Parts: sequence; C-alpha cells; structure tokens
Amino acid sequence: MTCFFRQCREDGAANQDRLFETRWTFTKGLRVSGETDLDLVIVGAGAAGIGAGLVARAAGLKFRILEASDRVGGRAHTISRGGVTYDLGCHYLHHASRNPFAATALSRGQEVSINLTHDALPEAYYRNGVRQDEATRQACSKYYQVSDNAYEIAEADVAGSTVIDTTSPFYDVYTGWCEAMNGVPPTRVSTHDIQRYKATAEDWPVKDGYGALIASFAEGLPVTFDCPVHAIDRTGSSVTVDCAEGTLRTKTVVVTVSPAVLKSGSIHFTPTLPAAVEKALVDVPMGLAERIALFTDGLILPPGERISAHTIPKAGKMLIVKVHEFGKPIVEGYIAGDLARELTDAGGRAALIDYTETAAVEMFGSALRSKVLDRVSSCWSTDPLILGGYSAALPGRSASRAGLSERFDERLVLAGEACSPDQQTTAHGAYFSGVRAVSHLVQDGLKAD
Repeated sequence: MTCFFRQCREDGAANQDRLFETRWTFTKGLRVSGETDLDLVIVGAGAAGIGAGLVARAAGLKFRILEASDRVGGRAHTISRGGVTYDLGCHYLHHASRNPFAATALSRGQEVSINLTHDALPEAYYRNGVRQDEATRQACSKYYQVSDNAYEIAEADVAGSTVIDTTSPFYDVYTGWCEAMNGVPPTRVSTHDIQRYKATAEDWPVKDGYGALIASFAEGLPVTFDCPVHAIDRTGSSVTVDCAEGTLRTKTVVVTVSPAVLKSGSIHFTPTLPAAVEKALVDVPMGLAERIALFTDGLILPPGERISAHTIPKAGKMLIVKVHEFGKPIVEGYIAGDLARELTDAGGRAALIDYTETAAVEMFGSALRSKVLDRVSSCWSTDPLILGGYSAALPGRSASRAGLSERFDERLVLAGEACSPDQQTTAHGAYFSGVRAVSHLVQDGLKAD
C-alpha cells in the first residue's frame, strides 16, 4: 500500500504550515502474525536497519523490518515548521567522501543542498553573552587542536582529561565541545575510543535535512510500524520473534536497537546475550546530545550573515549556538553531555529550550524573544526507543566495543553505530554496520527458499 510518511506532525494549522512530506511506498499495516517462512527479521528501521534491508532486498530474501515507532530513521529525524526544515537528530554528513548518503545527496542536485565549508573551531567564541576578540578565539582554537592531538597520541586507554591541560581558561568551553562530539566530557571519554574513530575534515550539513535523506533510502522496504519487539528466542529450529502484532518465525535476525535499549531489557533474549555483549553494554554506554531550534519571524542578523558559536553563558556551561545556517530563520542550540543530562532531568525539552533561548538572548538581546514563533527540542535520552545520543566507551574500556560487533551466533547479529569499528556515533557508521550484518549472513549461506 502507499502511505504518506510525515516527518513532522503538527498539532495546529497543518494546511497552511506546508508540512515537510515525502511519499514513499511501505508495506505498512500488514499483519505479521502467522508468517512462518521469513528468511530474516530486522529489528529497527534506523540507518542500520535501512542498510540491512537494502542488502536483504538485493539478495532476494523474504524479510520484514519491525519498527517500534511510527517512522523510519531512528536518531535521524527531520521536522518542518512553516516550510523550514530542521534536523532534530543527526545533521552532518561526516566523512563525506566515504559516506554513501553524501554521494546520494550530491547526485540529487537541488533536492538536497550541502554546505561544503569546514570551519576552524570555534568559528566564534562567546562568554557571558560577549563575543571574544579574534586573538582570544585563536588561542581557544589552538587549545582545541592541542587537546585533540593529545587524545590521538595517548598510548594508554585513559580518560581524555588526564592527557590535556585542565587548568586552561578554555577547558570549560572545550569540555562542551568534547561532549558535543562524544556525548560525554573529557573525564569520561576514552582516548582509544577516539583513536578508533577515523575522521576526515568533511562534515557537511544537509540543508533539506539529513534525517529526510536517510529516510528516503527506505523507500519500498517492508517496514511494519508501531511494532515493538518483546522477545527473541533462538532455541528452536527457527528463531521466533514476539512483537506487538504477533509472532514471526525466521531463519535469522538482525537487531539494530541502541545499546541502551538492549541494556534496558525491553527485548528478552533466549538464550541470553553472551558475556562479551553484556560487558560491552556496561562499558560502552550512551552519551547524550540534544538539538534545539527557535524558529524566528524573519532573520535576526543582516541578510547573508550567519554565526556558529561556542558559548559559555552566564548559567555556566557550554552550548553551541548557530544562527541562520543556510539562511534559515532559525536560532539553534546543541547541548550535550552532563549539561544535557542536568537539563533533561530538571525539565526535559522545556529546560533545554529555556537554556538555549536564555543564552541566545544574552548574545543577541532581549528583542529576540518576541521574534520566536516556535520552539522545538529533541529529548533522545528520555525516548524509550532510543535512550541516549550515541555510544561512548568508558576510559580503559574501548576494547569492549568489539563485543557488540563480533559474531556470536549464526542466526542473530547486532548492528548500529555502536557496532561500527571506526565510524561509531555516525549515521553512515550505523548504515554500514547493517550492510555488513546481512552481507555476512548471505555469505554464510542465507538465501531464499
């Protein structure tokens, strides 16, 4: 059947608000109970589940993707307000020259625009609402570079804070940057986990939404929405998957949910997951990262101007504030790590929005408040289907990450960004892990009857 998958659901005047919609064909709404001859069940329709599904389709397998939410994409989610798009989740095409989503974005031309510049960090530096002079910004940038390099050359797997100068006047703003990149502060980031991440300088934001781009890859895949999986039993001749719509029997299963969801026990495994996986779920927890958008009535800066700032507001902890990326009437905040935890614990989305708006008012004046038309925020840490931003190994525990990607059963495979050997925290890392998972199953002999 044909359905309209709506990236953003408005409660108000939907007709005049020009919702961002894309038409895709899904086998949505088909009951799954009684299906006994599947080759593969994929749990989760995020980037990893989509990658797994594309390989399964190419291999001619009979399969189904079970998605607990009402949309595809997982932590990739584009919304729209007044025809202006915004990514509540992943936004940057990291490692663009090796990123399959980037190649597709470029091939589509005007459908997806990307910013090809890579700015020195921080591009702008604010403290207590005041933009710091260029000499101070350059000194801050130098501290970033020295600290990042110290992570890369650390011989032991230790906390990042032990190999950098924590007495620097820039340590507090750098802490926020480390949290934005890793979901955790320097005191809890593993130097070896950072070293395994193979970065390039190609970080391209997607004008029309990275979430929308990723979701478009799911066109035609057999996704069943609103269908959480409760149990997976691989003790019999077939694997049984108990879900909201009944029980499926299948030859194999690829599970793509986040490590935090696995650890929560919301999916019961029989037999239980092996010790190496259980250890990894403890040693590689989820860091936090939240994105906030203030949609404004027109621009607050002169036409053509934009700002990307690392700022320490009077409240004391760093956030990233961006204004008019791609010329959009949006003031956005990026809050991660301990600050994200403190705010979500204190008041959820409302607290994240208030912190961002207060910081922006310090930077641009109180008149900003009257220009804000709408306020939105992610809250991935409290979403029971996600429970965090992205995976971050604890200091001294980076080696445990391998427990998530190593094969332990010929009929059950894990996939997702946390399973990526060198692209953890990224959407394309998740995508490739899903591709690898099903490719290995096919290479091992999985085929349609």
